[in-house]
Amino acid sequence: MSRQPIFRTQSDVVGYELRSHSGEESPETTRAIFNTFTEWGLDQIVGEHPGIISLTAQSLIDGLWQQLPKSRVVLGYFDEFSAGDQISQELSGLQAAGFRVALSDRSSINSLSPLANSAYFIKVDISRYLPDDLELRLKELRSFNSKILAERVDSYDELEYCRGLEFDFYQGRFFSKRAAEKKELSVNRLTMIRLLSKLQDPAAPLTDLEQTVSHDVALSVKLLRYANSAAVSLPRKVSSIGHAVRMVGTDLLRTWASVLLLSSVEDKPQELMIIALVRARMCQKLAESIKNQQTEAFFSAGLLSVLDALLDCPMEQALSELPLSDEIRSALIDRSGPIGQALRCAIAYENADWEEVQFYGMPAAPIRDHYVAALTWARQLVSGLSQ
Repeated sequence: MSRQPIFRTQSDVVGYELRSHSGEESPETTRAIFNTFTEWGLDQIVGEHPGIISLTAQSLIDGLWQQLPKSRVVLGYFDEFSAGDQISQELSGLQAAGFRVALSDRSSINSLSPLANSAYFIKVDISRYLPDDLELRLKELRSFNSKILAERVDSYDELEYCRGLEFDFYQGRFFSKRAAEKKELSVNRLTMIRLLSKLQDPAAPLTDLEQTVSHDVALSVKLLRYANSAAVSLPRKVSSIGHAVRMVGTDLLRTWASVLLLSSVEDKPQELMIIALVRARMCQKLAESIKNQQTEAFFSAGLLSVLDALLDCPMEQALSELPLSDEIRSALIDRSGPIGQALRCAIAYENADWEEVQFYGMPAAPIRDHYVAALTWARQLVSGLSQ
């Protein structure tokens, strides 16, 4: 199970679609999927946002959706169906029961008509259409009252194209990809990268860490504000960066400072920072699972894996200012070595590319547990730092 963000704008997340690795459809499989949701709790996975749960025909007919809270979920059926068939009747029953329902445009207009006016949204896979055909399809769908979601928006060019067509929601990998490349990095972003390189150096003395953070006034203020917030709940007030280091430790302070630096990049969605943290934490946990002692390097690789998207430049250029180890550099550029394998696994899980979710023969269940635990950790950290 992984989650895919749905955006109203470039940065405004309105919900998360929960995607499961169901394999062959059977009552036992679908029940296991729903048990995953209820075992971890939707709050752990989607926070305050609604979870869009994609139903299979089997899970729809079995009625497993009845155990889910109406206020927290949108039930999506994204396969084809016909007017009056069993699936159509089941979906109508969902709406009558008070559930929000999302549909796909794979079905004909006649098939959608009995349900679409009350649908939460209709999903359109833009990769299935040529431009003229897509515009014609949108005109047909706009005869209904429901919102329309563009799926597989995998670049900023595609996002701008879909904006021009006035879709209501957007889903895809665009937010983790770089936009139009900049010929050179601004002074502010170069300074940010150099600060980041010092923060990610586990061999740096404690005094160097204090000086690095203290010399950036804005960063220092944000760190001290967070250290003294209710989210951290330290036993006494923190008065300086050195005091903060002694209270929470160097590793945690490095993480806080790195997150604040990366989130300071303008015009990038907060979701990008969240996936950086999820990758970092998941890579760290995967390293621990194989008893690799370089857990800091695994964490750093996950955190820095979004640099190209943050800075809108190739990863090689983004890393040119960072004095990283060869292992981290190779992992970020070529996905090679144990660190690269962990990063590859984390990104595959994030994108629901299930065939690529592999890490040294580890079973699926602990990989899933690492992912969900990383989601929870990242969401709580970002929530606290953004207050």
